[in-house]
Amino acid sequence: MEKPYGYASVSMTGVERAGGKDIDLEMGVGEATLYPGLSYGENQLRWGFIRKVYGILSAQLLLTTLISAVVVLNPPVNDLLTGSPGLLLFLCIVPFICT
Repeated sequence: MEKPYGYASVSMTGVERAGGKDIDLEMGVGEATLYPGLSYGENQLRWGFIRKVYGILSAQLLLTTLISAVVVLNPPVNDLLTGSPGLLLFLCIVPFICT
């Protein structure tokens, strides 16, 4: 079979496996690790940070959805913002001024 144009094969000669077992870099099985120098405790810190970031992101997304639902589904609020574009513009600019 002919190799596709631009394809370069990767040779596995000279690569030793840890203890004769397959190396799973993502799970850290064997001597090879995905991030050499990170111990188990540091890995737990990294996963804790990732959970924290996704938790904050989820809370922001939920809050945005709730506020949008109140504005769209509550007719008095919807009429107020539709009737006064100045108030709508002010409410859009306030977050940038307050930060």
